[in-house]
Amino acid sequence: MSVQGLTVPLRFRNGGFARKIGRYISGFVALWLCFVMSVSAEAAALKFAIPPFLPKAELEKSFGPLVQRLSEMTGTPIDLEVFPNYLAFWQETRTGSPFDIALDAAPTTDFRVARQHWHVIAKLSGTVTQSLVTGPNDAVLDPSELINKKIAVQPSPSVSALTLYQLFPNPVQQPQLVFVDSNRAAAEAVKAGEVAAAVIPTPIAAGYPSLNMVTTTAPLPFLAVSVSPNVSPELAKSLQSALIRLSETPEGEAMLQQSQLRAFTKATDSDYAGQEKLLEGTFGY
Repeated sequence: MSVQGLTVPLRFRNGGFARKIGRYISGFVALWLCFVMSVSAEAAALKFAIPPFLPKAELEKSFGPLVQRLSEMTGTPIDLEVFPNYLAFWQETRTGSPFDIALDAAPTTDFRVARQHWHVIAKLSGTVTQSLVTGPNDAVLDPSELINKKIAVQPSPSVSALTLYQLFPNPVQQPQLVFVDSNRAAAEAVKAGEVAAAVIPTPIAAGYPSLNMVTTTAPLPFLAVSVSPNVSPELAKSLQSALIRLSETPEGEAMLQQSQLRAFTKATDSDYAGQEKLLEGTFGY
């Protein structure tokens, strides 16, 4: 067939060429859809944030199994999110907490509830205190003996730092602060004699029997699990139920023991109300 001298190939006339192009387009669209679905699945994973209480490897060992188990029990993809240090964690928190779930200390938990509309759904059972400890050969009876001496602590607003400021309220009579990335690093620093003392959570201090305990603070509610307003009420309830049920099954109890975690109990915003006041004076509060 010719049109003004132009010959149209037979394969075009019988639609073969069009079908071939159609197959290419169909294949491309299928690959694109697979890519989009894969990206969407990744984007749908919830982020479970854990502050840097401990070194990254310890956090992943302790909380990785918990996050995986919650994901299985709720049928929702959940990823563990950790931070290099407390300053990085606080920067993320004060600028909007760009994650979905957090296991956090009382002051910053209440901060999110009061200012970012998060909700507490559960907590580790019991309370927690902070301890001022010194090295094996340093007998200190009163915190005032440590003025102008080196004390290791995580940066504010870790509860350890907030505690230290309460122990030494006079700004001209304070120790020399040595900031470390984790409570473990603080304990190791005082054990090695690199600093005179450290402020660390009492449960961690208990793992260092050679250290001397100078004083222990009043208890605070233990770590809370809270969810962002982006988490639906139905999913929040499912997460709450899963956390509480962990200690009610042999498998869940074994996981908690292996991770050295207490049982989770039901908790609400009111259990942490007023705790954010400990953050007063903190940068970005």
